[in-house]
Amino acid sequence: MNLFAKLFLAIVLTNTAIIAIQLGLTAGSLTNDFATLVQHSEQSHVEQTRARLLAFYQREGSWQKLRHNRLLWQQLMQPQPGQHSRPVRRDSAFNSQQHSERRYFDTGKRISLYDSNKQRIEGKPRLQSNRYQQALELDGELIGWLGWDPARVRDPGETRQTSNDAFISQQLTNYLWIALSALLLALLMAWVISKLLSKPIGRLMQCTDKLMQGDYSSRVGHSGRDELGVLAGRVDQLAQILEDNAKNRRQWMSDTSHELRTPLTVLKTQLTAIEDGVFTMDASKTALLLSEVDNLSRLVDDLYQLTSADVGNYRYTMTEVDPLPLLMQLIQGFESKFSERSIALDLTSLTHAQTLTPRCIVADSARLHQLFSNLIENARRYTDEGGQLRVVIAHETRRMIIRIEDSAPGVSEDEKARLFERFYRVEPSRSRSYGGSGLGLSLCKTIVEAHQGTITLTDSSLGGLCVTVCLPYRQQENAK
Repeated sequence: MNLFAKLFLAIVLTNTAIIAIQLGLTAGSLTNDFATLVQHSEQSHVEQTRARLLAFYQREGSWQKLRHNRLLWQQLMQPQPGQHSRPVRRDSAFNSQQHSERRYFDTGKRISLYDSNKQRIEGKPRLQSNRYQQALELDGELIGWLGWDPARVRDPGETRQTSNDAFISQQLTNYLWIALSALLLALLMAWVISKLLSKPIGRLMQCTDKLMQGDYSSRVGHSGRDELGVLAGRVDQLAQILEDNAKNRRQWMSDTSHELRTPLTVLKTQLTAIEDGVFTMDASKTALLLSEVDNLSRLVDDLYQLTSADVGNYRYTMTEVDPLPLLMQLIQGFESKFSERSIALDLTSLTHAQTLTPRCIVADSARLHQLFSNLIENARRYTDEGGQLRVVIAHETRRMIIRIEDSAPGVSEDEKARLFERFYRVEPSRSRSYGGSGLGLSLCKTIVEAHQGTITLTDSSLGGLCVTVCLPYRQQENAK
């Protein structure tokens, strides 16, 4: 059975059980309540009849006037709901069309009167034939006997249907029709609800089937706010992530192969020309080949570090480190390269920060060196000649902030959002001419996040790019 059938069957069976239980309880309650009503009415009627009979005997002095007087007996048996009741016409005392109470109860038909010797005056021939018997006494003298039978839904000795039985049957029939109508409504609602619940689940199944087949463009498209809607939204998010990952993987493979092909092509071309005697193996050719080998080695090393970080194999040795001397030492090592391009260095903030009380962080000094080296090298490589580089240090309560700002050229907002992507370059041809592989900033982001820090890119007041690195202060034991 599929989910629709299970939901439909569960809802129908539940509603059927509820309707059946409610119908049974209602029928039982109706029968019991009606029996109680009949009993109370009969008791009241018998008491009224007894009072009228005693009044009649006291007025007449005997039962003689009541013998063989059917009309007078009917009048005495007639219930008296109020003082202003109209007199009853002949043969109307037991008219079920005119007297609703008698229509259902007919108590007067089941009352019998006997004299003090238990001889019949009206009703059944023998007093003992009545289920209930009551002595009639006036001023302490026995004047007669009153007998009656309780109302029955159906008299076991009769085949005809009594008025009480007809009333109960009519009410039960009405309840049965109501129950059938409710059941039909339950069937309709069960179908609608089952359809509504199973439809998004069917979409989920179709979407996941396509995802398993590699079609990551499939979406559920269910926008409800219930649990199914939330689940569908998360499946759509998962599909989007899978689609982006597949796209990035293809781009990654294409970029990686392209980046590796460039130095390999140069090496092969140069070695082939030397082998064919076109070029001679002199110091300049050796330097060129070594340079390409260095580029290739650096690219492979960056790829290895990024993939190691992705699979969780990138190891960090955390110790207490003051990053400012490390940054100053690294910049001093780049001074000659900055001088070659006439780029001025503004290290005022960094120099001042080193005169203050050392503020250590828990970090891997080798990874910090790699982080700062990539950032400084990027600033040197992509800043126009005659430009400027400024390093600003700030301390907050919980973190150290390092800003590396350079001068023109700047980077657009759209390009800033993509600079951390692997192999992304603002100007690919210009970047390659400077030896960039497009992996430096991606690797920097990986290192900073491993230290629980953040790295952001904004516009520099010098006209170029500002890289802000925030590294938190924390205890060594919390960094393990």
